[in-house]
Amino acid sequence: MRIHPECVLCIYRTRAGEVLASNLSDEAKVEALGKLTVFYGGLVEPSSSTVVLAWKAFRKVKELLGAEDPYRYFKEQSHAAAMSVVERLAARAEGLEGYERFKYFLSLSVAANLVDPGSPMGVSPEQLLEKASSLRFARDETDRLYLTLLQSSRVTYLLDNCGEAVFDGLVLRELRRMGIQLKIVAKGAPYQNDVTHDDALRMGFQELGEVVSTGSDFPGVVPGYVSEEAVKALEWADVVISKGMANFEAFLMSPPKTAVFVAFVAKCRPIAQAARVNPGDAVAAFLRYPQGLRQSL
Repeated sequence: MRIHPECVLCIYRTRAGEVLASNLSDEAKVEALGKLTVFYGGLVEPSSSTVVLAWKAFRKVKELLGAEDPYRYFKEQSHAAAMSVVERLAARAEGLEGYERFKYFLSLSVAANLVDPGSPMGVSPEQLLEKASSLRFARDETDRLYLTLLQSSRVTYLLDNCGEAVFDGLVLRELRRMGIQLKIVAKGAPYQNDVTHDDALRMGFQELGEVVSTGSDFPGVVPGYVSEEAVKALEWADVVISKGMANFEAFLMSPPKTAVFVAFVAKCRPIAQAARVNPGDAVAAFLRYPQGLRQSL
């Protein structure tokens, strides 16, 4: 995505916050922040891509902290919080069938997208139950997605963050129930609180479909930044379901040829503007429509 002035500060604030939250001594934090500031200042220019800028700065933070996975503890917290409420929320789908059941599970997974320390509107894992119960889509094309799925046999699903992935499991199981083959794409190495390939395997997603590694810690699936296997997973699918803002931003940077459905909460003004909603709104809409889609259920 094209960078906006506030993106520069937002990305820097997130990266500086990662240094401040670390176990380094105060003196070491000051030194690390100085090095980060110089490095970051050398990256920023009007032509910068938000995802590339955030990625390069995160790699620098990992180097400065000597930590490959700075969000490990937060990821564990998010996963535990999601696991503590998922059964209660999933039980509310009892009696729902077809489209209504699918939309409910997708809504839960998008609400869990709010558990994000790297955005202005991110919530804590403990607030998840309240948010999951009240989510409404400002842009809602879930009916078109469901119609597409009824006409599809292959779906590639791009995972986002760890707490969210617990609810993605509900969506993935519903897709399998519909007889759809799945490829499930996860990061090859840690990026913020996103699900890695190893995380996905620990969660048992290999029982639902083929778990594909991006082979990288890059925030989205963009040729040249990720594995050929991940790029081919997009081409293989009848439709791609993409979770989270970073995957959305990456597709704006490198638009795919496959039909892509994006689902996320627009946690800042630039993303909201790109998605044609207001900040804080939830989005469930096609970024690229499938060819020949019938217009209604």
